[in-house]
Amino acid sequence: MALIPAKTIRLEDGTEVLLRCADDRDALALLDATRAIFADGDGMVIDPDEFEKTEDQEKAWIRDLNDNPRNLLLVAEVGGRIVGNIDFHSARRRRLAHTGEFGISVQPAWRSRGVGTALLERLIEWARGVQDLEKITLKVRADNRRAIAVYTKLGFVQCGVARDAMKLSDGIYVDDILMERFVRS
Repeated sequence: MALIPAKTIRLEDGTEVLLRCADDRDALALLDATRAIFADGDGMVIDPDEFEKTEDQEKAWIRDLNDNPRNLLLVAEVGGRIVGNIDFHSARRRRLAHTGEFGISVQPAWRSRGVGTALLERLIEWARGVQDLEKITLKVRADNRRAIAVYTKLGFVQCGVARDAMKLSDGIYVDDILMERFVRS
């Protein structure tokens, strides 16, 4: 089971944020947080009306992540409310097992305050201790400059572009930027 100790960090504005592993009891709060993030739409790949996950499905997703010691699901919590989360999935095939990919989301009101950076730093710290895990990868919308800046600041480099990966409702295409970071020197 990929469980790591909870850690409290302090943002620049003095706010304390608890970074901890999610469990079944977080399913409803995670769903609510996810719906709010998708409703905002900034940097998202999915339209809000496409997200139809149930509480039981969310619980199963949480259990699946927690049951694999090479996967991780962390939440950022302020005053008992989830304001962000990061999930990491390691590759299952032996030839790819040295890699894994993460997804991250932060509530609109908590963006540009250090929550995403704290979640990603905690993930990197954990990844360094996972046997045979060497590289963390991600995909990010090319127009999500704020996220790209955070990833770059934390040592991720661009390693590819998926041209026209998304087609928005107004017909505009958006590329996906592929980024990676090695966790071992």
